[in-house]
Amino acid sequence: MASARKTMMKRAQKKHYVSLEKSLAVKFNHIKENELELIDSDFRDSRLKPSSFDRLKDESWYIPYEEPVIIKAPASCQAHLKNDLEFFASRQLSKIRKDRRDARIQGGVLFGIGVAILWALVLVVLLSEVFVGVLFITELITIVSWVFVWAGVTKFFIDRRETIDKRFTILQLLDAKIEYN
Repeated sequence: MASARKTMMKRAQKKHYVSLEKSLAVKFNHIKENELELIDSDFRDSRLKPSSFDRLKDESWYIPYEEPVIIKAPASCQAHLKNDLEFFASRQLSKIRKDRRDARIQGGVLFGIGVAILWALVLVVLLSEVFVGVLFITELITIVSWVFVWAGVTKFFIDRRETIDKRFTILQLLDAKIEYN
């Protein structure tokens, strides 16, 4: 019921939301979409906080790869900022590499299991006619094998895209131009 109610927006409410969106665009038109800002509270002892790096990474997710990222930071943190960015990025890139390797292995194993089940079913049906009369069992085994095949394909191709995007977002952040104020 809540989802049906959510799709039925009244015209006045829609106009209000559109005007709210326009007011935000006017209010923040001086800020470029490719600029990220760090403030003093993003640092502890002039070192970048891990939560601040995560925020930068999340905000840079929305910046197209063709646009250069610009980070505006306080001048008091100039000594360590680039090194801190590289440190946090190297840790996350290492995790992404491991996740990509694991996804390839898991995808290959799942795909292999699915294909092996299909081949086993084909061999059993061809060599002995035990399952020919029991259509339900052969169909069930076929469906199970396709579940494994699809899970492998999803893991290898579809889920992999997200980790690739995360990787390039971090690299784009590392390549950012840093301006100190």
